[in-house]
Amino acid sequence: MTASRMFLMLLFAVQFAAAPAFGQQPRFRALAFYTTSGEPDHIQFAQDAIKFFGERAAKENFVFESTTRWEDLNDDRLKGYQLVIWLNESPAQPEQRAAFERFMQHGGAWLGFHVSGYNDKDTHWPWFVDFMGGAVFDINGWPPLPAHLIVDDTNHPVTAGLTAGLDSPANEWYVWKPSPRRNKDVRVLVSFDPANYPMGFKDVITSGDLPVVWTNTKYKMLYMNMGHGDKIFDSSMQDKLFDNALNWLGTGAKQELGRNPLEKTSAPLEASGMQISPRGVVLNPKTGKFYAVNTRQDAVTVLDEQGKILARVKTEKEPEAIAINPETNRIYVINAGSGTVSVIDGSTDTAIAIVAVGDLPYSLAANQATNKIYISRTFNNTMTVIDGRTNTASPLPAGMQADAITVDSVANKLYLIGYQDRAITVIDGATDHFSKIDTKIHLWAIASEPSDNKIYAANVGNSSAMLIDGMSLETRTVPTGAFPSAIALDPVLRRLFVANYGSGSVTVIDLKTNSVVATVQVGAQPQALAVDLVDHKLYVAGTHAGTTRVVDANSNAVVATLKTGHAPFAMAVNSKTHKALVLGMAGELTLIDGRTLKASPVSLPEVPSR
Repeated sequence: MTASRMFLMLLFAVQFAAAPAFGQQPRFRALAFYTTSGEPDHIQFAQDAIKFFGERAAKENFVFESTTRWEDLNDDRLKGYQLVIWLNESPAQPEQRAAFERFMQHGGAWLGFHVSGYNDKDTHWPWFVDFMGGAVFDINGWPPLPAHLIVDDTNHPVTAGLTAGLDSPANEWYVWKPSPRRNKDVRVLVSFDPANYPMGFKDVITSGDLPVVWTNTKYKMLYMNMGHGDKIFDSSMQDKLFDNALNWLGTGAKQELGRNPLEKTSAPLEASGMQISPRGVVLNPKTGKFYAVNTRQDAVTVLDEQGKILARVKTEKEPEAIAINPETNRIYVINAGSGTVSVIDGSTDTAIAIVAVGDLPYSLAANQATNKIYISRTFNNTMTVIDGRTNTASPLPAGMQADAITVDSVANKLYLIGYQDRAITVIDGATDHFSKIDTKIHLWAIASEPSDNKIYAANVGNSSAMLIDGMSLETRTVPTGAFPSAIALDPVLRRLFVANYGSGSVTVIDLKTNSVVATVQVGAQPQALAVDLVDHKLYVAGTHAGTTRVVDANSNAVVATLKTGHAPFAMAVNSKTHKALVLGMAGELTLIDGRTLKASPVSLPEVPSR
């Protein structure tokens, strides 16, 4: 039986169960609109929501129906319903938008989830912007992560029975500017707890006030940011919030005029964010030099093998990630704000070329075997490849996208993962042809070990590590802690280390037996790893705590906890000098001496840019 046929059968069963018992007058009628195209996580949420609301309808005596036909958003169809729900889309056609406006202006109710409230400069629907309380999408955190939420108004019918706090399962969180809280007609019911910050492994929400659930009191409406992925209905407390919202809207949604008495009285600082990469710091293994991005100053800092600053190289806007070809001594820097790559000559540490690669470049990798540099772009299913001899760029065929790339220069292959993909993409370095290795969805980190032709990946969706044989493509899955965010290899000890963001731990996997041999507690929300391959120390960046923990990989014991600036998120280790360089979100660098276990900040302003 095909997956689509199974879903249609489930949908029929849910709709049948959603009808009230025979002879009973339904309390209200609700119609949900959704789409089966687009991001897989949005589709999964819609399927889960249809099941959830269908079950609630059968128990609570209301009619719940759903449709993918957005042309049904018309006056004739809507007149039979008190509540319209948008699960994962919004109308694009003028006649559908006009019908919805009339429905709302004549007393209809609306419940919108996640992307259904999305609007920006290209949406061209000013009425909807006002309807949303003036909120316009600005940025989001990525990948989807769980968060603690604050219930602003525990007296509202939508939050009835909830405590002052709510642990929400993994979701993609949106930032709106201007914030709807600034609108006098908006009542914010639930907001983001600032204790979550910084939130994200790639796109990071760093600070500010972030409303999550709100109503515009001019209408019978409620918007909820939740709605991305297959974990949205994993919390009984959040399910109660959804159930309350459905019943409040369906039975009239009586709005109280004026602001929430518990609302913040002063204008809050709007939420802000930035984009980061675990490749913000790299080491050239041949020269021993460190290279670190300084996104705020549009520069790359160069340090010698002892951590002394040698140069600061000017780049274009928002340098974010670095790759090195040690054979040619060339350093490649993604400039996310310019859509370019800066090429630095490692012998002089000066920029020798700027290569245009397209909007929103994010991940990159250098293949030493062919002297090619591969660049992936966000929201794009093609990649750009730079010829390292000529510094010219050309596109690769469609179908390749990556949040992370690893290279096996011995096998002349590249391995790409994307959070939304259900496969690892394998690029043949000789031909640039690609193939797929089937996996589960929601991979995040990836690494390869050329000496034994193995590939390792972390899956944040099911909290596991994948161990893949590059020849046979045989795959083993080893359980880890919650939300594995980074991996690192010690090929001498034959160990794979997995940082578990959700569990505050590192899972240690013995690659001889493919089994877990230790779980090391390293503090809340570890986010980056690096290994000294000589003295076998593991460095673990605690982004929230502003610390880096040092683990003795021989004994799997924490031997030091060191202050390493604000929100450390990327690091590199020189195994010859036993120095580790740590990069924080404020652009600061901290040098750790692995022998003395001392950390010292690196002073940046004294060295002029080149």
